Amino acid sequence: MKHILRISLFLFTLFSFAQQFDNQLETIDQFLSEEYPKNEPGAVVLISKGDEIVFQKAYGLASLQPKRKLKTDMIFRIASMTKQFTSAAVLQLVEAGKVSLTDTIQQYVPYYPVKKYPITIHHLLSQTSGVPDYFDVDEDEFYLLAKDYEPKDLIAYYKEEPLRFEPGSQWEYSNGNYPLLNAVIEKVSGMKKRAYMQQFIFEPLGMKSSAIGDPDHEIPAFKGMKKKIVTGYAEDEVGIFKEGPVMSNTVGGVRTNVYDLYLWHRALHDKTVLSDFVVSQLTTEKKTNTGEGTGYGYGFFIKELQGSPTVQHGGNLFGFTSNGLYLPEEDVFVCVLSNTKFDRTPDIADYIGSVMLNNPIVIQKKSEIERDAYKEYIGEYYLKGEENKRFEIQLFDTQLILVPIDAPGTATTLQAITTDQFKSKGANLEITFVRNENDEVIGFSAVQNETYYFVKVAP
Repeated sequence: MKHILRISLFLFTLFSFAQQFDNQLETIDQFLSEEYPKNEPGAVVLISKGDEIVFQKAYGLASLQPKRKLKTDMIFRIASMTKQFTSAAVLQLVEAGKVSLTDTIQQYVPYYPVKKYPITIHHLLSQTSGVPDYFDVDEDEFYLLAKDYEPKDLIAYYKEEPLRFEPGSQWEYSNGNYPLLNAVIEKVSGMKKRAYMQQFIFEPLGMKSSAIGDPDHEIPAFKGMKKKIVTGYAEDEVGIFKEGPVMSNTVGGVRTNVYDLYLWHRALHDKTVLSDFVVSQLTTEKKTNTGEGTGYGYGFFIKELQGSPTVQHGGNLFGFTSNGLYLPEEDVFVCVLSNTKFDRTPDIADYIGSVMLNNPIVIQKKSEIERDAYKEYIGEYYLKGEENKRFEIQLFDTQLILVPIDAPGTATTLQAITTDQFKSKGANLEITFVRNENDEVIGFSAVQNETYYFVKVAP
């Protein structure tokens, strides 16, 4: 009898776990169905547990004209998610003894001028270099995105700029680090970065839908892939979706789909094609010279979600937003690829991850966000006492964006906590808007290690 009771209890526990798991996935599906309406640009979402894909679904449209439904195997630009691939390529060269993390950048990029302080490969990978961001473009300059660029061309935009701080002394996200790293890869390997990634990362991992730029370009195996390439959009101030600009094969990083990103994730977990050295360096939090944690490895943010450690990175580009989140203790991977600029994919990935942890965070449904209530925050702000240091608060769709005017490529999305209080997980930042006696927004305080005060510029 006791034996029968034990079996019954085991079966009941197993059934309860399966029911809870089904409920989690149903909750996620309901949320995503509301987040991405059928007749608008949308997203593809994949969730895995261990080595099993447990959820895969496409929402919304791949293009508006002609109208094409999104499918799960379609190909997106992933923008700054490319940083983890670039970092892995550099680490492969380090492991092969061709590069050292302590080498200065001028050993490989002699046309980058010597600065006040030496900049090492480690500083570039860990976002502690002080190298400023490179060029950003306005709508009337979109033609620049259609040009092909060598790393040297991009570096030329900022090579004469001074460092923002002594390398290693602090952490600051900058896209300017990566053209320099691309130049290192090409100098040391003797190959274009595109070809290197194909030969040493994508092909060994079986990532057949992945390439730098256009998968149809110069790679015979990708012929016929164009019908799977998604069109990117941006939603303007009145809610109209505009197609993103034409971009060359040297702009926007990797193009891929959720299935290839799952293969990449499993390679990081299994450490087969990618060695323990490479994976450990990518996913271990780096520190400043004073021993302070940066919340960043090499190409990955190292944070936590509801008390569980996370390894995560996103990307944002003209028409595309992406995010990949891994919960190592639970072995859960979440991937969200969207074809809308400044979509809230980091928040969505966090929400999905928290549901999988059975400890959901609070997130407003898109339909519940009052767009008009955010308009009073829009404007330009300057750092109190230093009027040349300015930021702009912009509104895309239902998402507030904090844009450094001197480094627009490092813009970050803001998630509402309460009225007037927002946070950016990517920048590890919390801001609180300040009002006057007439209830008008006149500035904000920003907490990022220290507290800074910003004043709103009068219209």
